[in-house]
Amino acid sequence: MMPRVGLVGRLFCGACETVACKSGMRNRFRVSLALGAMAVMVGLSGCYWGYGNYYYYWGGGNGNNNALWVANGTNVVEFSPSQQVSGVSDPTPRRTISSSVFASPQAVVFDYYGDLWVIDGGTVATGGTVAPALYEFTAKQLSNLSSNSAPTPAVTISSASFVFPQQATFDGRGNLWVSDNGSNAVFVFSAAQLNTTGTTTIPAATITSTPGFNGPLGITFDYRGNLWVANNGSNTIVGFSASILPAVNPSSTAAQTVPALIPTSTLSDNGSGSIQAPWALAVDGYGDLWSSNANAPNTVVEFAKSQLAVTGSPTPNITLASATVSNNATLVAPNGLAFDNYGDLAVMSSGAPYGMAGYGPGQLRTNPASPLTPAVFLVGGSTTLNAPAGVTFGPTY
Repeated sequence: MMPRVGLVGRLFCGACETVACKSGMRNRFRVSLALGAMAVMVGLSGCYWGYGNYYYYWGGGNGNNNALWVANGTNVVEFSPSQQVSGVSDPTPRRTISSSVFASPQAVVFDYYGDLWVIDGGTVATGGTVAPALYEFTAKQLSNLSSNSAPTPAVTISSASFVFPQQATFDGRGNLWVSDNGSNAVFVFSAAQLNTTGTTTIPAATITSTPGFNGPLGITFDYRGNLWVANNGSNTIVGFSASILPAVNPSSTAAQTVPALIPTSTLSDNGSGSIQAPWALAVDGYGDLWSSNANAPNTVVEFAKSQLAVTGSPTPNITLASATVSNNATLVAPNGLAFDNYGDLAVMSSGAPYGMAGYGPGQLRTNPASPLTPAVFLVGGSTTLNAPAGVTFGPTY
């Protein structure tokens, strides 16, 4: 079943690379209104990308993916658009999900219908007894968080395949692709499997690689449907052409056997810290790939679309280095990355002071000569941020 295209109001044709969209204008991460024209182009984040038989998207299905949702140590918190204002602030989250099932939320991702999925690594990998799982919270539950901040997940997916799942992305057929850092694999759960709680769900497909994954974390699709995975343990980012990925039937619950995939291209560190413990991956509206370096030099880097086609050790097209704002470093062990559908980039620091650095689209098109001060910086005790790992933009309920 293909998702309904049109609610977001943007469609990208990967074959001809033309854009038809009705772009909204907003002044949040903008550094000036003169960036409006740039915002229209970069605003493709959150769009539907069409290529072949696949349509890939990120963000909630209603198109207004302006709220910031964060996997935050032991809970999930949300900051409304009005709390993401220019400059430095210390807002209290507007909403918090404090479900009793949580052990170690690692990532958050919205499906097409505006339901939120939380990827929880559990505690088994660190000697505990709580098994990892995927938890779904419906749009209705999210809209009712002010009355019930500890809802029971509508769906819980656990699997014997899990060791320590950490990040995930949806394909346009509603299948969820989950990177498991502990098992060195990517697990694909069909849309049908996600409809009902399963305590021993067998993934519809298990993706391995030759050479093997090494601590896979960041995972995303680009606009052509190619899959990108960050190897946190080997300082590489590997890409797999859409043509070699398994076709997962969204209506089937049967498991298929998938031979180990050989990466179409591999990006390696250039010797100057370009890829160091890569954590999250995100693709912007230009088709460029962004990665967060969780180890020193604590940067966020962008590889241009043209640099992704071949194996090598490219120098990033753009590097965002940590700045100091109000005596706080803006990038400390950066983990989560997310674009909203206007081209704003949010970066979460998993190390103290646990801030969220937000960059407007105009800041992201030229390589800064010095550490770049974010347009928005959320930091301080009121945020309750505590080693945040994953982030996504989504609907404001």
